Amino acid sequence: MLVKCICSILDRHRFYASSKNSGFALPIAIALGLVMIAFAGTSLLVAQNDRNNAVQRRASGASTLVSDGAIARALLELSKPNNDVLLVRNYDPIDSKTGKNYLGADATAKSGDESAATVDQWTGYDPSSTSCFQQLGRGAPSIALTGTIGVNETYSIRAYRYDKQNKIGTLLVEGNYKGQSSLVAVTLSIEPVLDDFPGVLLKNNGVHWDGKLALRNRSILGRIGNVYYAPLSSADPSLVGSSAPKDSTRLSYLNAIWSGPNDGSTSDTVEGKLFACQLKPTVPVVPQGTILGNVDTTLTLSGTSGKITHYQVQNINLFNNHTLTVDTTHGPVYLYISGGMISLKNTAKILNIRTDGQPPKVGDLRIMGLGDNAIRFADTTCIQNAFVYLPSDQMEIFTSGSGCPGGNNANFEGVAWVEELLFSKNAASNRDVHLYWTNVQNTTVTPAAKSGIAVPDDVSSLTDLIDYIDWPARYRYGSVKNWQRVN
Repeated sequence: MLVKCICSILDRHRFYASSKNSGFALPIAIALGLVMIAFAGTSLLVAQNDRNNAVQRRASGASTLVSDGAIARALLELSKPNNDVLLVRNYDPIDSKTGKNYLGADATAKSGDESAATVDQWTGYDPSSTSCFQQLGRGAPSIALTGTIGVNETYSIRAYRYDKQNKIGTLLVEGNYKGQSSLVAVTLSIEPVLDDFPGVLLKNNGVHWDGKLALRNRSILGRIGNVYYAPLSSADPSLVGSSAPKDSTRLSYLNAIWSGPNDGSTSDTVEGKLFACQLKPTVPVVPQGTILGNVDTTLTLSGTSGKITHYQVQNINLFNNHTLTVDTTHGPVYLYISGGMISLKNTAKILNIRTDGQPPKVGDLRIMGLGDNAIRFADTTCIQNAFVYLPSDQMEIFTSGSGCPGGNNANFEGVAWVEELLFSKNAASNRDVHLYWTNVQNTTVTPAAKSGIAVPDDVSSLTDLIDYIDWPARYRYGSVKNWQRVN
């Protein structure tokens, strides 16, 4: 359009110059030259501006790529054994540009809930001196908050927030490329690693003889069939580590839980790891719900949709083929023992069942003692798909054979956190075990008996208990729920 305009002006100039010879040729030529110079300058400025924008866009895109690389670096750091515990802790320092947190309590940058108080549960956090961390080979967390990716690329972990209720973590990182920075927030699912979860835990309440396991060639089955016992109460207090199946130290640890050759054992009957370390669970036990009194005959209890159903019993004394059936199809059931004990004889059973075709969850039936409340198995009895918590008493399995439906060589299928776990001897020549509470020896003999405990592979329904135990839990991130660039 500008060229057409210039050509029109030139045509008119030639007409006036030839017809009137008015002397306007030179001024017009100068004016046209100035127009051409302005046009060329404008074109150069536009081209330079486009080039600068392109460079900025490239740098901005590069900084975003650096941020993505930073996320990968940060997640690699957080996946290390010593650092993964930080996935359930908060780190949200002050942004020097705003004087407030980067993310705030809602884990959303620039949402308005940021405060001027530093949140830092990472720096200086060191649980490595607490019980069982050494046995699991854990050390103090050590995470790099800044680093380089290439020649011109740097990154920083700016903040991390953990939502305990929804089990998600939000990580905010900043990537920098040649002075151009980019903030990216990624939201991840967080879940515990349960491979070393205590399937059998012996609780020591401060008495020398608490916290022991006398296995005596019985079985503890299952991938999560890990045993945590108190070293001081064992047959070998010198052991303070851990031992997996086929480890060179395995026989020593089996001897410590009265399951070596001196106890009639001919092989390793524990499928999980043995940990010579003392855990001290403090699971809240608050009796509530319907009071049933004594249960001494067949009975069915049911859960209620949308909530936990609570029952209180004085004693459970089942014999012959009596069965206490707990239907957890619609919800969990918590059973509190407020009297003396649970005694099972003959083929009696306590069963957690579902009627919707789904397998029962071990955490949906919880049997919890309120004081000195023991559980004693005899003959071919069974408790199946249950979590048993007896913080001040023992579980005794003096059976002659397995009694649980499903084919496992077990009388108890579930997770047991108890003060002591005692099995009967399979021969009179086996070593005795001192019972502190009666100051006598446990000398019960059941010849050739091998049935014991089967811990389920799926214990995810018990992850809420991690809050009430000093077990060195590990965590890992799962799926990415959201990726967002922060302006």
